Amino acid sequence: MYPADVLLSGEALNNLGRIRKILVVRNDNIGDVVCTTPCFEALRESFPEAFIAVLVCRLTEEVVAGNPFLDKIYVYDKAKHGRYKSVFTAWWKQFKVLLDIRSQHFDLAIGIRSEFSPSLGWLVYASGAPHRLGLKPPKKDKKFSFFYNIYAEPLKQPSHEVERSLHALRKIGVDIEKKRLFLKLMAENRKQALDFFSKHHIQRNKPVVCVNFSRRLEEGRYWSYENYVALIKRFLSEDIQTVASCAPDEARIVEGLLKVSDHTIPLYWSRSLKNFAALIEECSLFVTIDGGPMHIAAAVGTPVVALFGKIDPRVWAPWGEGHTVLRKGNDHNLISVDDVFGAAIKMLRDRAALKVLEHRSGRGLAGMTKNGPFTR
Repeated sequence: MYPADVLLSGEALNNLGRIRKILVVRNDNIGDVVCTTPCFEALRESFPEAFIAVLVCRLTEEVVAGNPFLDKIYVYDKAKHGRYKSVFTAWWKQFKVLLDIRSQHFDLAIGIRSEFSPSLGWLVYASGAPHRLGLKPPKKDKKFSFFYNIYAEPLKQPSHEVERSLHALRKIGVDIEKKRLFLKLMAENRKQALDFFSKHHIQRNKPVVCVNFSRRLEEGRYWSYENYVALIKRFLSEDIQTVASCAPDEARIVEGLLKVSDHTIPLYWSRSLKNFAALIEECSLFVTIDGGPMHIAAAVGTPVVALFGKIDPRVWAPWGEGHTVLRKGNDHNLISVDDVFGAAIKMLRDRAALKVLEHRSGRGLAGMTKNGPFTR
């Protein structure tokens, strides 16, 4: 018998109605945390007077910064991210964060992840909260069952990560009808995006496509750089304004690739996630492989052409309507430049047609998704 079988009976379950302080923990990557943002709104609606905090790693801090449904953000550094020279220093810093959390005496701690994770369960357990909600571990991890004392059954069918993130909240009666991604951008984020457009003479009243050079070689997730360059040339041949983007550590490589083109192609990169998000928000269309930038685009309402390989798009597709997913087997490189270009052109044309309908009807038909209006 799992502890939840006891805790969720009688008075113990009723005590959840008197929850005053809630801690949400998510300890993985950017896209994962973006997909978790609907949980904060759902918790706030169910516990309007509660103090709600989140614990995330440094890599994802900007995703939750400024979220209006949160009262406090706790951040820790993972040893593998190398911020500190010594692993022991990283552990000591993490220990101090956990001491701070324990001093707050949270009533309920919730571990959010699509599968049971011992590392996540440990952080939830270390919070000291008397009520600890998370996924029931598989048999191989049953030794970690004490990390939680309220268990939700993992979803068995393929479901989107947003749905999987919200799933555990059903166990405590949280209404999860609203499923909107949220990423708070500030005026200074948007200003630097507009400054970039101005510097490169990009006209905001015409379509702008952002092609994101992205690869995760260690996971076998990449589209060849030659394909990205060829795609950009196709857009430029149709007089479509095009911006390239990439991660900071790939900027030098991408810059070199773009120099072989006959055109001057603006390249954007930033160490600020929110500055990058603001740039994406200003674009009409975002082209990328599956990953964090794809989820950022969905969060700011920009339509995405998303290229998938072995990762299941039923779980990880960009959330909301108005996106296109391309997949041919388990290799991104089976997707041709023609496939991507054709999908992008269709999306741009469909959107232009919606704008005509909007103009004629005077109604807000164009550019609506589950997350709200597109930005351009």
